[in-house]
Amino acid sequence: MSFLSADPTKASVIKPIDALLEFLDGRRGKLLDVGCGEGVLSDTLSQHGYAVTGIDPLVESGSPAWRVRASAGAIPLASNSFDIAVFHWSLHHVPEDLMTSALAEVQRVLNENGRLFVIEPEPVGSWQEVSHPFHDETAVQAKAAQAVEELMKAGPCQRRRQYYLSEDFYDNFDGFVESMMSHAYNRYTEDQIRQQSVRESFESCREGDTYRLRHRIRMEEICWNANREA
Repeated sequence: MSFLSADPTKASVIKPIDALLEFLDGRRGKLLDVGCGEGVLSDTLSQHGYAVTGIDPLVESGSPAWRVRASAGAIPLASNSFDIAVFHWSLHHVPEDLMTSALAEVQRVLNENGRLFVIEPEPVGSWQEVSHPFHDETAVQAKAAQAVEELMKAGPCQRRRQYYLSEDFYDNFDGFVESMMSHAYNRYTEDQIRQQSVRESFESCREGDTYRLRHRIRMEEICWNANREA
């Protein structure tokens, strides 16, 4: 049974890693994790049989995935060397003036039958309502979507798109604040998170003894080989 949907209004809840593995549809190979952060996803995909290289401007060395400190706008890796490239919730973190070049660089390192996967959160759901006052990513998410559209127009390619819902649970507001402050790549203060409007929106997400926050995730696969197997 698939939990992914081509209709965004019918998206179902699924864990992000399970959604990604389903969307990758079982094809293994050399995978580039663009914007890998601390490498959690890279290592998980390695454990599922992918030969993973992670790149990030702030990355540290680690295993089982090989990691490279680099910007997506200038990837220090050989052309035609990967089967799969993934931007997992990371394209909107690329500086706006580098998004187009980052996608071009990823296209360069993919082989003839390579596939690009761009997974991006959308400004829909309780996550957006709670985080909007201190961490509004609507504009950069729109820029990321625009960069993908420009890539589509640049040359003949195919696209597959699916959606799912991601959700997180918190025991209380303090737990939410602690979680948000642990994200080193974000630029906000604890005082900004603790403002009254954020707390009120968070409280509206209470379900029994816990708090549930959801947002919708868009998944896109792009390939340039028209003869790719369905």
